[in-house]
Amino acid sequence: KAKYPDLKELPNISTIHGLALRIIKENNNYSRLGLDFDFEIIDEIKRTAILNEIIYSLGIQNDKIDLYDSAISTYKNELANYGEFDCQNRLFLNVFNAYQNKLKEQNLIDYDDLLLLSLKLLKENPDILEYYQNIVKIIIEDEAQDSSFIQQNLISLLGGKYKNIIRCGDINQAITSTFTNSDVKGFREFMKNSKNVVMDRCQRCSTGVLDCANNTVKWSNKEKYEAFSDLINR
Repeated sequence: KAKYPDLKELPNISTIHGLALRIIKENNNYSRLGLDFDFEIIDEIKRTAILNEIIYSLGIQNDKIDLYDSAISTYKNELANYGEFDCQNRLFLNVFNAYQNKLKEQNLIDYDDLLLLSLKLLKENPDILEYYQNIVKIIIEDEAQDSSFIQQNLISLLGGKYKNIIRCGDINQAITSTFTNSDVKGFREFMKNSKNVVMDRCQRCSTGVLDCANNTVKWSNKEKYEAFSDLINR
């Protein structure tokens, strides 16, 4: 602050999950969600153990655990996206419901719940939304191409008052949606409806890497996959 005497407020730097946790815990907001004050976020070891127990009890092959782990996260995002999602797979729903019940019994939430619950707080409580909108004068998001539908909605709500949202991302570096819940289409829409600053120079890649990337983009556009954006210049 000594270097910037005109700076009256320090920025808050965090991951999106860290921000969500702050919203849930601050000012006892968790009570509006029916959570106990000492709730914890489940870690990967505990999550795997719970899923193993559920899958074993339902007679499902143990090598399917990763599939169900990913499906639970996707299902929660689909519920957030569409409000309701008509899942016809009864076996999956049995796993999902058993998993959610286990979390509730042990006073746990997972990382998807962090985002969903913070979004729920903002949508259903005008006073909480106003409180954070007054604080959040500018939002700067890095790696925006990997944001999920829930993350983008959370950021949009928080920036609803001042509408100063800066999203830095590269469509060509998007993590495939089969690996995460990233919503590249949402980022594309943001770019269409916002003022853009294009950074079309790259100084960290060798010529061979750039040539390969550019040829891949050309091939993708020719095949109409629309997976990538414009070419990169040196």
